[in-house]
Amino acid sequence: MAYTRLGSPTWGRPQATSAHNQARQRAQRLYIATYNRGWLRRFWRRVWGRSSRLPALRELAETGTMLQNPTLQTIPLLKIQGSQGRSQDFDDAFYPLHDHNRERWLRVALARELGLALPLVQLIRVGDIYIVADGHHRLSVARAVGQLEIEAEVTVWSAAHD
Repeated sequence: MAYTRLGSPTWGRPQATSAHNQARQRAQRLYIATYNRGWLRRFWRRVWGRSSRLPALRELAETGTMLQNPTLQTIPLLKIQGSQGRSQDFDDAFYPLHDHNRERWLRVALARELGLALPLVQLIRVGDIYIVADGHHRLSVARAVGQLEIEAEVTVWSAAHD
């Protein structure tokens, strides 16, 4: 962060750089567009009688056993279809459902805009689908910018009914 000159009324307080401000504005526009697209998508899915609810892990696999330690994999975003603990915050296309997600979502989008490294998304694979254990906001931002795949740490589970 840049600092203002001595004698300035804001001396000593960090000032965001122009590039940082522009990146934040792009992140805000992306959030608004993503939130609105999600709202419209959910509206039409309701009209057509289709659900847009993101399934929770407990619905997809009541219990499970870890078959292997996490491995680094590149996963198509469309194969990620469930959530461990955040199914009330995102719909099935990972659009944010509530505005209380806004600041966290914006921080992730801003970090991406600035080219900062973000932690890997953590997924659980049950059968042929992937469930987000950690990284819902990162996944949502990735989808919003049109990314098709994501690097993730994947843990394979065997569901009790397998």
